[in-house]
Amino acid sequence: MQTGLTNITSATITTLVDEDLRTKSIRSMSMTNTHASTAVTVELYIQDRTNTVEVLSTQINSASTYVSPINGSPAGVYGTVLRVDSTDCENFLEIGDEVVFYEPTAITAIEPVGGTSSVTRPEVLVIEQATSPITITAITSSNRVTLSDIAIATDDAVVKFYQLEKGYIVKTDIPGQTTLVVDNIPSINNKISTLKIKTTGAGLAVATPLTLNIT
Repeated sequence: MQTGLTNITSATITTLVDEDLRTKSIRSMSMTNTHASTAVTVELYIQDRTNTVEVLSTQINSASTYVSPINGSPAGVYGTVLRVDSTDCENFLEIGDEVVFYEPTAITAIEPVGGTSSVTRPEVLVIEQATSPITITAITSSNRVTLSDIAIATDDAVVKFYQLEKGYIVKTDIPGQTTLVVDNIPSINNKISTLKIKTTGAGLAVATPLTLNIT
């Protein structure tokens, strides 16, 4: 994104400085919420281009989409729609996050004299995928996401989400008809990092944008 005025009209993530866009560091930015009363939440941050951190660990929660070839139980995921136990998908995840599946830690063991019991694996085993990495292409509810490619895993398999590491500059709400000015934005090496802003708010629209003035 170049210097000057820019309007953000929806809940989105906007890249400000990125080597791929041939944009360089900026010095100052004012953000004006033009809505009369509804606040806009803004997150201005520097994001690493290579290093990732785990942002959510949960388990698959899908009792009908996949029939296990091992025991015939209808459970798990076989496709691009993933439902999980956690209800924090909309809070912690973002489009582009990497998704890695692990074998369930609790498994059923067959006793030598008959019967079964539940045991815990001594280590976590990654489930191999035909395509890697698999990433999030859409977050459709608090516990459901859409994947970039087909995933195959049993119910209760562990699923971890990884995100490029962030360093926040500011994270706050801007009330209606209010301007926030951020000066002395740190210079970044745009070959290894990007500068982004995430905006959320019910009042964002074409008629009531968040207006950025970048210098």
